[in-house]
Amino acid sequence: MKNGQIFARKSTARGGLDLEYLDETSRRKVSLRERAEMDQQIGKKLKHFTDYASKESLGQVHVGGFLHNHISINPDGTRTAPAKLPNVERKLRITEHWRKHLARFPTMAKRPVIAHRLIFSMSKEQHDALAGAGINPDQVLHSTMKKVLLKFNETYHRGDSVGYAYGIHHDTAHLHVHVAICPRTADGKYVGCSTSRSNHSKHKRQMDGIKSWFEQENLRWERILSSPQKLEETLSKRLDADKLVFSPKLNSHQAIAVQNAQTADAIRLQQLYAAIRNLEVGIAKKRQALAIESEGRLVSRLMRVPKPKVVQVAEKVATAIERRSIRDLQKNLFHLKRQYRAEHKRYSRLFGFTAYSNRNAHAQHVSQGQSIHP
Repeated sequence: MKNGQIFARKSTARGGLDLEYLDETSRRKVSLRERAEMDQQIGKKLKHFTDYASKESLGQVHVGGFLHNHISINPDGTRTAPAKLPNVERKLRITEHWRKHLARFPTMAKRPVIAHRLIFSMSKEQHDALAGAGINPDQVLHSTMKKVLLKFNETYHRGDSVGYAYGIHHDTAHLHVHVAICPRTADGKYVGCSTSRSNHSKHKRQMDGIKSWFEQENLRWERILSSPQKLEETLSKRLDADKLVFSPKLNSHQAIAVQNAQTADAIRLQQLYAAIRNLEVGIAKKRQALAIESEGRLVSRLMRVPKPKVVQVAEKVATAIERRSIRDLQKNLFHLKRQYRAEHKRYSRLFGFTAYSNRNAHAQHVSQGQSIHP
């Protein structure tokens, strides 16, 4: 496979922390795209984007490492998972805790390092190979980025924790992720991101390590995508398989066209599509109920309300059963998505559905102007 996921570049932010560049929907990023006249080109450049990306993922700034725990604490002492927080609130909390953390470790530098900014990009060849196999490129880039930063943490700061924030972007010819790394670990050690080329340098050349880890992931995905059997085997073993694979979306025009057809193929496609959406809603509700129960138990512990041993054991068993139930539903969702994708391909081959789909998706993008979603 030509190229793959690429470590594009690294820069250092000094003087002030600005997380807006991580958010592809922020005014700053939109303004830069408009100036470059890029908005009208996005739909053409990432042709599979409307199939796998969701409106909920657009413009989201996420957090990892020790900062993840910090921003989950609410003013009243309870906790909320960062993913459950509104994006604006998440950015405010990240900025606040980032600044407070750096203030704990003052420096004499006139312009101290505020963040190391990295960009990881995915080549068009790998993007199209993944999307063509029904795998969400967002999820692959996301999981690779987290795996690389985990290795970075273990290699250079073992026993400590590195904090970072990131956002996935679809606003250029290549899918990419912007990462901001906090220059101080949880224990206050300096986080270096050296790009020194000298073998005699005192720097640890962390960027060389990052590049090598990306190359390893690229080789791994190249092997997986080279064989349909290897692909299915790999996906079936992953706990996040239901998120990693995607089912081509039907926009309103496509759904009406399929409904009007009323052939056995069209009906089958409708049924599978509806089953996937219903199962996704069911899983989301179960997860929400589990989260509410977990928060309730946390509040009880904080208020020191004692519970009988029998009740505690019963709650643990019920939680374990519910989690098992969710995993079983996730497996069903994965199989439904793969089945739906096969039916979708078959329908496309018989009735030219793919060509119609792409034309319609592009027409919608042009008419909406600001959005590239169906």
